[in-house]
Amino acid sequence: MTLNSRQRREYTSRINRVVDYIDTHLDEELSLDLIAQVACFSPYHFHRLFRALTGETLAAFIGRLRVEKAASMLLANMERPVTDIAYGCGFSSPSTFARAFNAHFGVSATEYRD
Repeated sequence: MTLNSRQRREYTSRINRVVDYIDTHLDEELSLDLIAQVACFSPYHFHRLFRALTGETLAAFIGRLRVEKAASMLLANMERPVTDIAYGCGFSSPSTFARAFNAHFGVSATEYRD
């Protein structure tokens, strides 16, 4: 896909709007349809553009942000239970969080905190 500079600026602006939206709604359900609406694109077109401009799929991007936010919260809130942090970062279950965290950092959340 070849974009002229005007299109690229417009698309980059829309993707940046999406990134800001995701960052402020990370603990909520973030569907492709909802995020595409934020960018004012069809879901199919948005998904293609997002990947082309960011190098990640939308799901991978959201998952990475959630895990990185959780890692930060684990160190900043040593008394807060890991499960609370997982739910607070938008994970649907502790096991989903544990798999994602281990895949990203190579250690469990508890080991990371220690």
